[in-house]
Amino acid sequence: MTLHKAVLAAEARQGSVHGSAQELWTRILMGKHADEGLEVLRASGVLAETLPEVQAMVGFGGEGQGHKDLWEHTKLVVRQTKAQPCLRWAALFHDTGKVSTLSRATGKISFHKHEFVSARLLRRALTRVRLVDAQVLEQAQAVVQYLGLVEAYASDWTDSAVRRLQKEIGEHFERVLLLARADITTKHAHKRQRHHERLHELADRAAQIVSQDAIVPPLPKGLGDALMAAFAIPPSKRLGDLKAALERAIGEGRIEAHRDARYYVEFLSGHRAEFAL
Repeated sequence: MTLHKAVLAAEARQGSVHGSAQELWTRILMGKHADEGLEVLRASGVLAETLPEVQAMVGFGGEGQGHKDLWEHTKLVVRQTKAQPCLRWAALFHDTGKVSTLSRATGKISFHKHEFVSARLLRRALTRVRLVDAQVLEQAQAVVQYLGLVEAYASDWTDSAVRRLQKEIGEHFERVLLLARADITTKHAHKRQRHHERLHELADRAAQIVSQDAIVPPLPKGLGDALMAAFAIPPSKRLGDLKAALERAIGEGRIEAHRDARYYVEFLSGHRAEFAL
């Protein structure tokens, strides 16, 4: 171990006059060569002492195990991720749940809902060691939890599906996209290109949908008149409630936006009990 790396490990283990443990860990994780810093922490034993949830990935996968080396993958993802605290911490924990969710029940390796397990491990660990503030913890947990939803995107998704994805992820959407872009470590250039093209397409479609919804209301003009005629409803708050219910159904992906009034009347007619009609 070089002198520089030894000092780095000692600082992380014991703290120093130059900053708190939180500041030192942040400096290591946010560094240009964060992968090297993480390896120093592993080799010195600091990682195992501080974050055993992350240490558990060391030795998992790799040659002969039927899955990529999880520790090597994680270090590269951290390095490739934009240097924001919530993103770097999310990158460090994004695959921790794979260790406990590994299954070969179907004859193939799977990690069912490992993102949710990873998010819980992140919260438990960072709450315990107190290396980040509450906002960073909340953002990092959300990014890890929603990462699988973004990475599942395919070109044949409908606009309603993309809209529903945006609504579920909410304010974390852009951050999740950033981590998803970093979560590719294959040496095959064509795989990397396909990965980035797919995420670029998702980002473009999401932006277009937001822009369209901001300009064109999801429900058509004249819908109120159509509802009054179809269901004998007088001008009242009841019309507003029905329109709000239709907008929620659009957000949930149950019906499409920007259709004619008859489309929404037919939907309500088929669900009279649900909407008390």
